[in-house]
Amino acid sequence: MDILRQLYIYLDALLIAPFRFFETPIVGFYFGTFVLCAWCILLGELTFRLAVLANCAYMNRIRAEAVKMHNLSIKAIALKDKESYRNCNKQANEAFGKYFFNTITQGAAYLWPVPFALAWMSLRFSQVEFELLFPLPIVGDTLGFAAVPVNIYILSRIGWGRLKPHLYLFNRAPRIGLDQGEEEMISWESLGQASTPPEKGRPADPP
Repeated sequence: MDILRQLYIYLDALLIAPFRFFETPIVGFYFGTFVLCAWCILLGELTFRLAVLANCAYMNRIRAEAVKMHNLSIKAIALKDKESYRNCNKQANEAFGKYFFNTITQGAAYLWPVPFALAWMSLRFSQVEFELLFPLPIVGDTLGFAAVPVNIYILSRIGWGRLKPHLYLFNRAPRIGLDQGEEEMISWESLGQASTPPEKGRPADPP
């Protein structure tokens, strides 16, 4: 417990420092909140990238299986084999579902620092309230401290999204091999084109 207490004391000192950078309390609060949101974004970005690198092979395997079964279902339709189509399509849907939900899970790595930051701020600023120019339904005439970090985080995330493509370390690594499968996906449009009979008076294309 002493180790955890000391760790919290050091972390608290690190996080509170930007809030004391300016003498004016309100300016320090906004500046400190911005720095805290920046830490959340950077930590979430690094966590996401580690998750992608750790699961890259697994994600590729799932997607390759999904593409393979999808293509087999397309070929089964072309051969009018309904039973094979149903079996392959079911397996393809299951694989695509796994791929989709794993992608969402990886995306959650972006956000996990936010609730911890809000929990820390609640210990430090739970009594802070901001008076509104006019009362709002349900909300009332004041807002709690959480309204500031939530809005600053959203704006910071938008700004980070525009800045990230120009930063060398953040515009590449997570894309490595993530969306590569063993074969190219066959589209339903290509199946329709392949099954369309030639126009009257026009010879069919050679095989």
